[in-house]
Amino acid sequence: MEDSGILSVNSQTQPTEILPLSDIGKDQHTKSKSWGNSSRANTDQDEYNIDNMIHEDTIEYRDDMPSTPVDVSTALMYASENNPDRFPDGGLQANLVLLGSFIGLIADFGIANAMGAIESYVSTHQLLNDKQTNVSWVFSLHLGVMYFGGVFFGELFDKFGAKRPLIVGTICMTTGLILTAESHTLYQFILSFSLLTAIGTSICMSPLIGVLSHWFLKKRARACSIATIGGLVGASCFAIMLQQLYDKIGYKWAVRVLALICLTCMSISILLVKERTHTKIEKSQDDGSIQQVEEDVIPETEVDIEVEVDGTTKPKSEPTSKSKHHLTEGNILKAAISFLRGALDFSMLKDQRFVLLTIAVFLAEIISMTTLTYLSSYALNFGLSNSKSYLLITIVNVCGIPSRLVSGILADKYGRFNVMIGTSVLTTIVVFAVWLPARGSVGMLFAFGALFGVSTSAVISLIPACTGQICSAENFGKVYGTLYFFLAFLTILGMYFASLVISDRSLTDYRNFVLYEGALAVASVISWLWARYTAVGWRLVKF
Repeated sequence: MEDSGILSVNSQTQPTEILPLSDIGKDQHTKSKSWGNSSRANTDQDEYNIDNMIHEDTIEYRDDMPSTPVDVSTALMYASENNPDRFPDGGLQANLVLLGSFIGLIADFGIANAMGAIESYVSTHQLLNDKQTNVSWVFSLHLGVMYFGGVFFGELFDKFGAKRPLIVGTICMTTGLILTAESHTLYQFILSFSLLTAIGTSICMSPLIGVLSHWFLKKRARACSIATIGGLVGASCFAIMLQQLYDKIGYKWAVRVLALICLTCMSISILLVKERTHTKIEKSQDDGSIQQVEEDVIPETEVDIEVEVDGTTKPKSEPTSKSKHHLTEGNILKAAISFLRGALDFSMLKDQRFVLLTIAVFLAEIISMTTLTYLSSYALNFGLSNSKSYLLITIVNVCGIPSRLVSGILADKYGRFNVMIGTSVLTTIVVFAVWLPARGSVGMLFAFGALFGVSTSAVISLIPACTGQICSAENFGKVYGTLYFFLAFLTILGMYFASLVISDRSLTDYRNFVLYEGALAVASVISWLWARYTAVGWRLVKF
């Protein structure tokens, strides 16, 4: 059979045809057990499911299959799911969950994206006498703790659903912001903002993002884009709001107002967001009739397998039911140890796709976060007024709103990794062609803010969608959380190195900071290309 990019399935009776899996996608068979019920859109004939096509190193075509072509790109996109046709991808309940995620991320991601408005104020007021490298710890630790907690709280979402983590996270987030308003010294800011507030946002992050993987598959990138637009909306409003309120009611009340807005948004999110545990499917009965029955979306019973040194396997523990939450005193410690061992399962480091995705995500995200954190300070040092400096952050976030939506649509159509490569290339061009020669030019800095917002807006929204391509929905929380666990350490290092570059806050330091960002952008392009190559090689397919 010629390699035409599509697999043709012949319906005539003939010996089963076997094709090497390498013709479909490089190493894809080593990462997923089955494509599961992959299907084409309706043509002149009914949809036909293709079950369990992957067998070790080959793809098997059964004799009874209709001659319906199977798009290789589609199969690769949804290979991690056993039942890709059972995701709603829309409907009232799914859209309400999406709305709840959007509103919750106004607070959760809005705080992180608006850190520049807080950094530029406290570094020139409460922490004026502290070194820039010391001040930077407040904000690098905030991001680090936010990501670090993801591995634990992702597992909480997998086991207990969305609402309870959201309630606990909301309490921590709002309490931390209220205490941040009362802070005056470096250690107080670290305790209130870097730790407590960040723990709250970290607890909320996994359910707000992870729940989308329960309701969306084929439209997952679009859903993630719409939801994470909430973070851009929040950051845009928070930056302008804080700048205005600092002068009118002072720093304390400005941050208290921020805390109240976050509490309101998270309360609405708690009401709307919920995981999907069952779905209705049609099953044929013995008498030939068809009956609708409910089937678990997330299996209720799990058996962990432990690989021994000699290559044999054995169950780690007896099957456990997720519905049983009653613990006796005797097994509380055992349950806690088991939970931590599951949450800190680093076996995913054996998956090259996971490792390279983590590196690519780190580079793409550290460019975005360091720029948003220090862009206002950069503008102030080059002579821009306070209002214009804060406005830069708003421009970045506002311009990212339509771009994030478009990138989600394009990602579902052409592939999530493909779009990330394109946006990384655009970011590199924008940094070197616009920001580097801008210096103190208001027009060029505003142009940079707009273009940078467009080029980096896909980062946050497509990370969950890209992660979902290398794991199934029931394991998404753990994989997503583990990714951010490693991202935490890398982010702290990246933010710290950025603070070293601008340690003296001179114009030369800030120019070197732009070169630092440019170098990261180049490395980001290389990493995304490499990550894609490990999954599908250099084939021009949707991935």
